[in-house]
Amino acid sequence: MVAQPKARGAWLQTVALLLLGAVLGVLFFWLLGFITRDIGNLRGPDLRAVRDKYVSPNLDEARTRLNRTLAETTAAINDKQQQQTVIRDAAQNLQNTINQLLAIQKLSVERGTDLAPEQLQTLNETQTAFLDQQRQYQTLSTNIAALTSQRQQHQQELAAVDGEIAAAERPVNDEFRPLMARHRWKVAALKLAVVLPIFILATILFIKARSGAWWPIVYAVFLSAFARVGLIVHEYFPREYFKYIAIFVLIGIVLRLIIHLVRAVIAPKPELLIRRYQEAYDRHRCPICAKPIRTGPLRYAAPGHRRQIIVTGADAALTAQEPCNCPSCGTTLYEKCPDCGNIRHSLLPFCEHCGKQKAL
Repeated sequence: MVAQPKARGAWLQTVALLLLGAVLGVLFFWLLGFITRDIGNLRGPDLRAVRDKYVSPNLDEARTRLNRTLAETTAAINDKQQQQTVIRDAAQNLQNTINQLLAIQKLSVERGTDLAPEQLQTLNETQTAFLDQQRQYQTLSTNIAALTSQRQQHQQELAAVDGEIAAAERPVNDEFRPLMARHRWKVAALKLAVVLPIFILATILFIKARSGAWWPIVYAVFLSAFARVGLIVHEYFPREYFKYIAIFVLIGIVLRLIIHLVRAVIAPKPELLIRRYQEAYDRHRCPICAKPIRTGPLRYAAPGHRRQIIVTGADAALTAQEPCNCPSCGTTLYEKCPDCGNIRHSLLPFCEHCGKQKAL
């Protein structure tokens, strides 16, 4: 029996199926991502526990204490430096006032007069305040120098403690790295244990039903599962191994496509073969060797690229459709229908006059 042709929906329905299939693929890809992400959140080896085996808590406490002391010392230095800035600005203002009063006093001497008592009092008070500001500035400088010396000492102590901790932490990485590697392989195995069976089932479904009525679902599940497996392999497998896995997969895909195309040429499916024959008949060419064929009225058609004009005056008996073979390859193109006796296409399954089907 000849395979029944598949029903084709409108172009809008086809576009809607493609869009919905893409949406389904994205949603299924997200679903697998949620599952694998939850698996990836499994608790791994505790770095802190491994570190506590080698690093004494006293060293951590000493480093914390020294960091806190350094922060406090630095804050005290900054505070005193800000006080110095305020005192320096005030002393500068007092210096300007003193200079102005001294200039007034010099002018008065040149004129043979004396400063007023209020001006003399202001000059004395300003000089006293200026000297007091200078003493405070010097005291702050001495305190800053002492704090800076303390900070340098604390920094040296902290550097010594950091060196001891670094020396104690060297075996930590040597012990933690294999633990973390085993945990990553465990997570990868769990992820593949969930996703790989889904991918295998999707692959089987894709091979068997990719051309069926439910092809959007088949393609969506297969492509999303394939992409998720590829991401897992890329994430957990070393790069030197992943590149070989990726290239072998791509080679397999390309070989499968080549085999599919070769089979489609050598032994095409019935529906594809019938579609080719239909297109050849519509173009008035032999479906086997593609030679242009003109039968019936087309035998007297004038040549043209887009239109075929029938020559007038041809006898009706001569222009009637008759059985026809291809003069190039000998294939029977038109024959009499055994049921109704009319001329039918020999390479198509149904007679256009009576609708009877024949095996091809």
